Parts: sequence; C-alpha cells; structure tokens
Amino acid sequence: MADKMYVLRNHRLRHLPELKVSASFFRKQFASGCSMMQCNADCCHYGVMLDPADREKILGHKDLVIRHMEPHMEKDPNEWFEEEHQDMDFPSGRAAGTQARDYGCVFLDSKGLCVLQKTAMAEGMPKFSLKPFYCVAYPVTIEDGELMVDDPDFVDRNVCCTAVKDGKLTVFDICSEELEYMLGDEGMKELKGVSEQS
Repeated sequence: MADKMYVLRNHRLRHLPELKVSASFFRKQFASGCSMMQCNADCCHYGVMLDPADREKILGHKDLVIRHMEPHMEKDPNEWFEEEHQDMDFPSGRAAGTQARDYGCVFLDSKGLCVLQKTAMAEGMPKFSLKPFYCVAYPVTIEDGELMVDDPDFVDRNVCCTAVKDGKLTVFDICSEELEYMLGDEGMKELKGVSEQS
C-alpha cells in the first residue's frame, strides 16, 4: 500500500510551493539519548550539494574562510566545488557539490567541524551565514520535492541521526531546529498540524 502523502504550502521555500511529506516521515523513530549535538560529521565525508547562490556567498568570503582553515585543508577556491547540474530542489534550479578529500568535505576540519560555520562565528556573523542550506538542515532534506529524513548507508550513528526501530524519540524531538530553519515558523506549525492527521 502506498504511503499517504500530504502537501505543505505555508513554508518559506518559495521555489517549492507544494512541498510533499509522507506519513512515514512522522513515523521515524530515534534512540533515547539521540541528539544532533553528538554528530561526528560522517554525513560530511562526501561533501554536500548546494545552490550556486550559496557557493557565491562562500566565494565572496574566501579570504576569511582560508584564514580559518587548518594547514591540511584545501585552500585553492578553484578546487572547492564540482560542476553545476540541474536540480529543482534548489532555489535556482541548479546545484553543485563541494569537493571531498581524504579527510572529507573540503570545508571539514580535523575535529569534524565545518570551517564555514567556524569562520562565521569567529568573524561575528550569524553562525549559519556561510553554511550551505542542506548542511544546516541535515538530516532533514528534500528529494524530488519531498521532505524526508536522509538515512544514507554510510551513516550509522544511533546517538546522532540514524532512525532505528522501536525508538522512543520522534523526528520533532531530534530535528526541531533543523525543521524550523528549513520551513520557518509557519511551515513548522503546518508540519505539526499535518503530523496530527497522519
């Protein structure tokens, strides 16, 4: 039987006026003690997809970013991003990936922290000023216009963001900050209302 699908219209993602969400999204369960604060950056290992606008914002601050990089990190901005391709889940309808090295995403430091967020905080900017949208939202993501929790094969962190069977916590317990960032206040209210119907 197909999973029931709902449509969200009150969120802040103008490029997706009808954002889909399935009933199974609300049935995701997470282990007790699970917290996004216990992330070990496994999800950053292969880089991330970002909108060209995010890429240009990062490149506009490249000197600051380089200043906060560790010695082993890639400092040539020409080597930070992959080629663009079409992807309607992004505001411009285009996406590009960050490149990855043996240490993970080019922006990942030796402690598993994002140098883009470190740079913004050190320079007195809001902490997510330079960080790509889907990095902030993770493990919540959008695929083909559908809101979902990413559950990649290479991440198995029950203490962080991996859904488990018979967990005690909900997606709202674990990802409320990420969902609010992604959808905005009105979108979050609508999502919670939909969850009560599912």
